[in-house]
Amino acid sequence: MKRIGKKVEGTKYTKRPGAYAIIEREEDDKIAIATDGEYFFLGGGIEEGETEIEALKRELIEESGYSIKNIEYFDKVKAWADGGDRGPLDMTATIYTAQFDEKVAEPIEKDHKVFWINPMEYKDKLYHEYQRYILEEYRKIKGHIYQ
Repeated sequence: MKRIGKKVEGTKYTKRPGAYAIIEREEDDKIAIATDGEYFFLGGGIEEGETEIEALKRELIEESGYSIKNIEYFDKVKAWADGGDRGPLDMTATIYTAQFDEKVAEPIEKDHKVFWINPMEYKDKLYHEYQRYILEEYRKIKGHIYQ
């Protein structure tokens, strides 16, 4: 498993497992990302007792209001990350690809806005280094689309 980022000696990191999705829209080869002022993949922390998939489904409803389908494992990375209000994080992020299915609720996280992008236009704009790394790996696999 790839480790992203650089550990700052003397810094206390909180372990944080998370599940995230690259939400694909096949008709125009765009993906969904979210913003709250920064850009990031949809998803988030895994709560105690949740599986990765359960956490992913919950987070997507909270952030977008949509259920998801066609969930496929993509990659897993570890990262030293800036958790904002949570402080420094020792992340283990499991990344999936998926598609929106049905609108099932209004988003709970009102400060999050979801929009569709061409991954090449945002590959250097994602807030977390590990997500920039994952987006580049995704681009390599989908290279025939994003050249």
